[in-house]
Amino acid sequence: MPKINEWRTVCRQRAEEQAVKEARKAWKLSADQRIPFNHRWEHVQEVVKLALGLANMLGADLEIVEAAAWLHDMAKEQPKHAIVGAVQAQRLLATTDFPADKIAPVANVIRQHEGLFRPTAAVPLEPVEAAILWDADKLSKLGVQALAFLLSAEYLAGLTLNERRLDCEKYVLNTLSRTVASMNTLPAQQMAEQRHRNMRAMLNTWAGEELVYNK
Repeated sequence: MPKINEWRTVCRQRAEEQAVKEARKAWKLSADQRIPFNHRWEHVQEVVKLALGLANMLGADLEIVEAAAWLHDMAKEQPKHAIVGAVQAQRLLATTDFPADKIAPVANVIRQHEGLFRPTAAVPLEPVEAAILWDADKLSKLGVQALAFLLSAEYLAGLTLNERRLDCEKYVLNTLSRTVASMNTLPAQQMAEQRHRNMRAMLNTWAGEELVYNK
């Protein structure tokens, strides 16, 4: 009897493989060079943790949420990555012991997660698992930890500390404020607001230190 692949192991491995591939391309590294910081892999692990936390609070299907969280960015480098990734996720899960009747729902959840914000008047995504993945994905971009992510991005190479701070401020105030307003679920909304306040407070402290230094 052929061995059936355990879905959680397969999903985690595929997510890590894709993240390593993306990081080496972004940092322009050869296969034997150490990756300075693997943004995608850190992001995916954080999304899984946040998504499962929200799923437990909201009574969502944990298997659908976890599988979607591990696989949501598996096609990140491609246009319309959520749509492409949904198809790839279906194919991958079909090779594992993941419940067959939940494969299509996972794809549906992944298909809806793209974008940093939604229209102001938009109704929450459905089903709840789709709302949770969207919220968890965006929550990972908020908070003090997210500032560390931003400052470790390869595109900032060559910028001064002050230039990095200004780049972060612009993103936090102009883009992430809209992300906070786009949350689907109440727990995520509350977490997003707190994380956004934390980011602004850290950036304000940093700016204050710059002013003292430049006197």
